[in-house]
Amino acid sequence: MSTDESLVELKEIVGALILASRHPLTLAQIRANLRAVAETDKDRGGPFATARETDVRAAIEQLLQETRRSGAGFRLVEVAAGYRFQSDERCGPWLKHLLHVEKPHRLSRPALETLAIIAYRQPLTRLEIEGVRGVNVDHILRVLMEMQLIHMVGRSKLAGRPMLFGTTKRFLEHFGLGDLKQLPGIEQLARIDRHRADELAQSENTGEDVPDTAEADEADEDAKQPEKSATQKTVEDVDDDEFDEDDEDDDE
Repeated sequence: MSTDESLVELKEIVGALILASRHPLTLAQIRANLRAVAETDKDRGGPFATARETDVRAAIEQLLQETRRSGAGFRLVEVAAGYRFQSDERCGPWLKHLLHVEKPHRLSRPALETLAIIAYRQPLTRLEIEGVRGVNVDHILRVLMEMQLIHMVGRSKLAGRPMLFGTTKRFLEHFGLGDLKQLPGIEQLARIDRHRADELAQSENTGEDVPDTAEADEADEDAKQPEKSATQKTVEDVDDDEFDEDDEDDDE
């Protein structure tokens, strides 16, 4: 499977599989398909039965480059740990007219906030979500589960064994993510969590209280700000003075 001729044929097979699939195809699924066909059709499928992951990945890389250069209005993308063909977003208005899509289905702001909490903090319970949002989220959780964006991933060890929620593969597909590591700011959040966990562990050993992370960050930012001179004004200071003058005029 290392010759150029075999690689070209493999590329065509891989491209056809990805195009025909309703869901993103992973490298493992593509290789499983190649082995299964080889068992029933040794003449045509045999040469591809031993295709390695590097062979399939090389074929996909060729498809990526060709669709990128072609300017055909679609491209091959990696989402949800798999690959799929999708239309160019710049062609959206014409596709909406063709498919009679009058109004895109959008998540409400409360639903997006709840989904973001789950995505960044999963797995977590309903009470933990409500602790962050400060409101009841029963209805929103049902909506997100009906949309297959979240699901139950297990049960907590807390009293009552409450259900734990996490995102689904459909969530990755919907937002065009390869995996959760591609979420904006996820690495920074993970570092904060690790730092917080280290502080908690240290406080348990020493018996000292752990300072609030947010307050500590604000203190650091204040320390970094240079001291203003007597004549120096910020934009906010000027705006406040203008508003004060307006108020005085109104009083007169």
